[in-house]
Amino acid sequence: MSTTFTKKLMIPDRNFIHFIDQFDILFFQSDSCYVTVSLTNGSQFVLIKSLTKLENEVSADIFIRVSQSFLINKNKIKNIDRKQKKIILNEAISVPFTIKLNKLLELIQ
Repeated sequence: MSTTFTKKLMIPDRNFIHFIDQFDILFFQSDSCYVTVSLTNGSQFVLIKSLTKLENEVSADIFIRVSQSFLINKNKIKNIDRKQKKIILNEAISVPFTIKLNKLLELIQ
């Protein structure tokens, strides 16, 4: 794994601002103008921000865009179901992918 410094993601939540290490994020899922941030500990936060804007804020060495709605932490990938076009993450969570398999494999490397 790369030893490059990654800045923490600031997530406002009611009265608190959370500082989340990018390695602790499983994936981002967009739904209109909202993005759900899912963490490895099971916590979730909702942001009013586009997935494209978030994609520009997080480390390209860690996160890959696998569909219009999902940006995932490539270090958390456990396996890929080619038939169902799903990525299984460490916590047995499946995320659909719409990019070509060859492109996905290239992005994971």
